[in-house]
Amino acid sequence: KTAMLTLLLTGMRRGELCGLEWSDIDFDNATITIARSLTAVRKVGLVLKDPKTESSKRVIAISDKLITVLTEYKAWYEEYREMHGDKWENSNRLFIGEYGGNIYPGTINMWMKRICQSAGLEERTVHSLRHTNITMQIAAGVPIVTVAGRAGHARTSTTTDIYSHFLKTADRSAAQKLIEEGCVQLNGKPAKKNDKLKPGDEVV
Repeated sequence: KTAMLTLLLTGMRRGELCGLEWSDIDFDNATITIARSLTAVRKVGLVLKDPKTESSKRVIAISDKLITVLTEYKAWYEEYREMHGDKWENSNRLFIGEYGGNIYPGTINMWMKRICQSAGLEERTVHSLRHTNITMQIAAGVPIVTVAGRAGHARTSTTTDIYSHFLKTADRSAAQKLIEEGCVQLNGKPAKKNDKLKPGDEVV
């Protein structure tokens, strides 16, 4: 639950989630620092490395809701650690294996599958949570520079290229809203509240 909510509310990548440490969470300032990524390499095992690009190293603000969830999770984590005593591996990882060690990114996929099944939902990928986060930001009117920065994209063009279809939809919705408010002209005439925007219409 906590891992899935963290993915949904931050838009971070799966490997970045697995690489999180408790020291990356600033409870006082409500931020998360993304500084590393944990990746499974065939015939090697887990490899800790820098995030995908230099711009992927970032500090992002998080909501009060997520701070509350992480606070509750930390209380559970401390109890769980005490329960395992000498068996505990002091990895300092936020999301852990049975005895506190690293988790494979594939484990996150398994958690996602179980959540979808228990909720009676069609199966979704872990990456879909990242897409949902980014599209929700765009829909809310968050500047694309901010969206790209939070996503860890090296250039805003990466964000606009990936989400071009949704950006066009958001642009059309904005134009329709302006028409409904009577703020613009539609095809050279003052827009009326009940006018509907159609392909090829000119809005000024």
